[in-house]
Amino acid sequence: MALLGRSGSGKSTLLNLLGGLDRPSRGSIRVSGTELAEMSKRELSLYRRTTVGFIFQSFNLVTSLRAWENVSLPLIFQGIGRFERKKRAHELLERVGLDKRAGHMPSEMSGGEQQRVAIARALVNDPKLMLCDEPTGNLDTATSDQIMQILAESHRGGTTLVMVTHDPELAEKHTQRTLRMADGQFVAEVPA
Repeated sequence: MALLGRSGSGKSTLLNLLGGLDRPSRGSIRVSGTELAEMSKRELSLYRRTTVGFIFQSFNLVTSLRAWENVSLPLIFQGIGRFERKKRAHELLERVGLDKRAGHMPSEMSGGEQQRVAIARALVNDPKLMLCDEPTGNLDTATSDQIMQILAESHRGGTTLVMVTHDPELAEKHTQRTLRMADGQFVAEVPA
């Protein structure tokens, strides 16, 4: 699903609510039958660690870690050993076309490369729910198509994708459903 709307319409806030990063001031948020507002901080942390993959618009890479270490970071919290973490990280970096940049620091990479590292990190836990905030915003057209194909593969494997975008063509081409938001509300479903 894609969420379209102007800046300030509530798209990123909705992703943060679905991901358990923010709590609703009223109402409820249910994901797979689970009420997120009723979860403790610890339960929300486990939910994010085991269920959700985030692709943030600002990448949120750790500047002191190499690309493969950034990708493997979520696996540390799963208790997965270094050898397996490194193996999975390298496999995902290869999928996003960055296998030769695995040892580079974020400061040594372009914005598009950093975005692909962030995408690989989001996929490393094989999440059930992928929340994508402008996942291709810093990428050229060819790389954008490559990343959307990777996300589509993840969807075919059972992952639910919710993508924020300002690009109606991207939404039309790569999603099954598009909702338009304004002032924190859904205002229309865009016909497919």
